[in-house]
Parts: sequence; C-alpha cells; structure tokens
Amino acid sequence: MTRIPVLDRSEMDADQEATYDKVAQNNARVGFGPAIGYAYSPGVWQTHNQSSSHLLDCSLTNSQVRIISLMTVRFWRAAYPWSAQAKTGLNAGLPIDIIEAINDGRQPDFENFEDAAVYLATKELLESGNLSDEGFSAAEKKLGYKRIVELVGAIGHFCTTALMANVVGVKPDPHAPSQLKE
Repeated sequence: MTRIPVLDRSEMDADQEATYDKVAQNNARVGFGPAIGYAYSPGVWQTHNQSSSHLLDCSLTNSQVRIISLMTVRFWRAAYPWSAQAKTGLNAGLPIDIIEAINDGRQPDFENFEDAAVYLATKELLESGNLSDEGFSAAEKKLGYKRIVELVGAIGHFCTTALMANVVGVKPDPHAPSQLKE
C-alpha cells in the first residue's frame, strides 16, 4: 500500500483525465510507481514525461542516462526507482558489475572514458551541488557543453523520480535484478 492513493480515472478532473489518457496512449506509466503522485498534478506529470522522452533521444547514450539515474536515485535512497533503473540499465547494456559498484558507493571500472566522465561529473554534482573548476574542465573536455547541460537535466529528472517515489511510498519489485543497499 502506498501513502498516496492511486487515483482511479473516474476520480480525476478534466485536466487529470486528459493527461492520463495521453500518457496511457503513449504506453507510459499510469497507476504505479512515481506516476501515482504525478497523477495528482497534470502539469508535473506532463513535464516529467516530456523530460523522460527527451532522455530517450539526447546526446547522452542510454547507458550514460542510466548511470546518472542510478547515482541519483541512490543519492536519494529511493528503492523503487533503483530497482526499476537497474533493470532498465541492464536492458541498455550496462553491466551488472557497474550497477552494483554504484550501489556499493564505489567508482565502477568503466571501459569507456566518456562513461567515466559522466560518473565523475554526476558524483561531484550530487555531492556538492556544483562542479569545481577542475571538474568542469574535465567534463568540458570529455563531454562538451551540450552533454554537460543534459547531464544536469538528467540529474534533475531523476531527483524528481526519486523524491516522488519516496513520498508516494512505493515499494520495489522484490524480483528486480538489483535492490538498493542501505
């Protein structure tokens, strides 16, 4: 049971219904996970889904988006999105040893220097809220401005996901390929 009840479509106002229908038509999430909370605010739900869509086709690779997602939801100790993002990460080709290193709070051994740069920039941003001059210079050289900006956007997106899941009180799938460690 969640702390925020699932809204049935029959309980929604016109704006909520329109957003629900649009989301359901696009095969996106309705009635579970953080979407339970989003359903109460069509504007937040629409904005979040647009952000999700953008991250599927941005200058970051799908694996890099999953590195950011895992690091961010771990930072916020959000168990439900951790299990969901671990599964999505595996499907995107992210090795389980990288997922579990992030889960353990260890720096993974990346084969790709750009993935390592994404990890380091995300880590510094989550820990300090900014990039030092040294961190910015390293990210600029390895990622470029566009990917730095999209990295920041991805962190914001997954902060919303993590915090909404925590507030709603959703529980992770016990059969997920990875569970968030305390």
